[in-house]
Amino acid sequence: METALHQLVIWAEKALDQQEIALGIFLDIEGAFDNTAYDSMCSAFTTHGVDQTIVRWITATLEGRVDTAALGDVSRSVAVFRGCPTGGSFITPLIVPCGG
Repeated sequence: METALHQLVIWAEKALDQQEIALGIFLDIEGAFDNTAYDSMCSAFTTHGVDQTIVRWITATLEGRVDTAALGDVSRSVAVFRGCPTGGSFITPLIVPCGG
């Protein structure tokens, strides 16, 4: 995120220095990491060249998760097949290449 933001600032400053017009359009997909299936994420990681050791670690971290909700004496557990804990923030440092 920080690298991408830094690159964006460089791009905008360059455009302004050259007296060009700079336009930025931003899209935030709410719940993107919460609603993406594990197999889709891991396939995308592989397609984009993420090291297979990291892909296997992410897969092991995500698969087999069970969420439990409880109210009073009643609880219910369900297997989880999509989404990332903490909105995917544990994955980002692993997949963003150093230096941009």
